[in-house]
Amino acid sequence: MPGFEYGLKRVVIEIVGGFVTSTILIAFINSGLLDASNILLFSLLNLAGTISLILAMPFWGTTYLLGWLFGLLTLSTSGLIGLLEFLVYFGVPLVILIIRISKSVAS
Repeated sequence: MPGFEYGLKRVVIEIVGGFVTSTILIAFINSGLLDASNILLFSLLNLAGTISLILAMPFWGTTYLLGWLFGLLTLSTSGLIGLLEFLVYFGVPLVILIIRISKSVAS
């Protein structure tokens, strides 16, 4: 089962990949190669990716989630992730960890 370092690697890849994709998209729009009305399409694709990531999180291992949270906290100081994304990407795994801990304590 992938552990802490894999969760850390995943969050770095996700955030840096999103930043690069966003930068390329803005460059295409500013140069006129892409119509600004296509922003909605890319926003919907981004939302679908976020939802699929959130739906996969309950199946991640505990140490993987901890690596994700650690990497997210580290990268949040760099300005690569907005407040709303941070809240979603931090809040969902935190709730999952809290549920796991409460189930572990209860049994």
